[in-house]
Amino acid sequence: MIKRIAVLSLLLFAALVPASAQAVAGYHNVAPYRNEMITFSTRNLAEKGDRTAEKSYIDLESKLVAESQADAEGNRTYTYRVELPLVWRDRAVFLHTRGGGNSRIVSVNGKEVGRCKDEYAPSEFEISAYLNDGPTEICITINNNDRRPAEMVAECGAKPEVFLYSQPPIHIHDIAVEAVPSENGQHGVLSVMVVINSTRSAPEEVSVGYDIYSPEKELKYYDIRDITATGRGQLDTLNFKTNIYGAMERLWSAESPKLYDVTFYVKRNRIITEYLTIKVGFGRTTHNGEQILRNGKAIDIKPVYYNAAESAKTTEADIKRFKKEGKNTILVDYPQPWWFYDICDRVGIYVVDQANINTDPKEGDMSRNGTLANNPEWLGEFVQRQQATWWRSRRHPSVIAYSLGGPSGDGYNMYKCYEWLKSVEPDRPIIYSDGEWNSDLKLPIE
Repeated sequence: MIKRIAVLSLLLFAALVPASAQAVAGYHNVAPYRNEMITFSTRNLAEKGDRTAEKSYIDLESKLVAESQADAEGNRTYTYRVELPLVWRDRAVFLHTRGGGNSRIVSVNGKEVGRCKDEYAPSEFEISAYLNDGPTEICITINNNDRRPAEMVAECGAKPEVFLYSQPPIHIHDIAVEAVPSENGQHGVLSVMVVINSTRSAPEEVSVGYDIYSPEKELKYYDIRDITATGRGQLDTLNFKTNIYGAMERLWSAESPKLYDVTFYVKRNRIITEYLTIKVGFGRTTHNGEQILRNGKAIDIKPVYYNAAESAKTTEADIKRFKKEGKNTILVDYPQPWWFYDICDRVGIYVVDQANINTDPKEGDMSRNGTLANNPEWLGEFVQRQQATWWRSRRHPSVIAYSLGGPSGDGYNMYKCYEWLKSVEPDRPIIYSDGEWNSDLKLPIE
């Protein structure tokens, strides 16, 4: 019990670290890490996860007005123009980007907002302060940082995924959820932290609640608490914890992917202002040094190498086919789109999630400049990519292990990545093909 509480405390600490403290090599002005999510205006939309019908969500795909040709260095800029609803002026507005084949520089109405070097992890920016009257113009510049040859420029300049969403002035900033067996193994224990952010100038009273439904859609528990939101962008936290009876007969595994629905909401002046629904699988993933264990049972890993297709529909069909072929574990090369992990949870297949680290390993050369993995000047970049990977997939039961990256050599930076992951999540195994003590076990490779 003490270990589980400590782990959740570390989750919360990370959520509360300000953006400036998280800005390391190559990153700045990125919103503090949190679950990759949007909230909804109604429970029905939240439960369905229907973004297209949500009024606080705008996909910028159709708002593209200009796409520059790659310049001499291979950089390319995408320009979007959108009229934001008037009600958004009193809300927190976020710009979410991912992809593009290389680092991204984000500008809003002619002012640079921030940048991110990891093309596969999402980057999120609160842009409320950059908005003005009239249309909003957003520019995403994809930089050819690697100075790739001309034939690779088109790949570097691939169009990124970009969308906007808004939240009420007092809103859910983040959640941390743990759903595990009790110490006596008689029931499940649900531990929840809800982090609230307020852009108001003064403290204000709100209520924060949640409820949990079983896979059979039976209400198992609900709770609501009052809280004084501090205001001025300061984060406040509520802790919930309860026993969920019947969860031991509904533990999540690839063979039996039973998911509970947990819906969070914020109520202000007796009116619910936003909802957020997530899927939760009860159980625990550990290892014994040789095998990965799910709910105490060794997983006979049958792996397949796969990265998400362009659409969720195609990806789900592929995953179902893998299961029919007897595969039960997906090995990815880099962080996947948010919907990939939802599909894996729902369909029932294990995932070894991998940070976007793929550098020249310079096999056997452990000198400081022999490999980036052993060059302390790159420590910030390495750790940042581990954090981005872990933060967005940490609550998914399908993720049974983390890979530090593709074969990139070993050394100081990879040691520190391993230590950081263990500090926030001691149980779930860490795997690295080039690792030494910083790899918990070897995977069977077919």
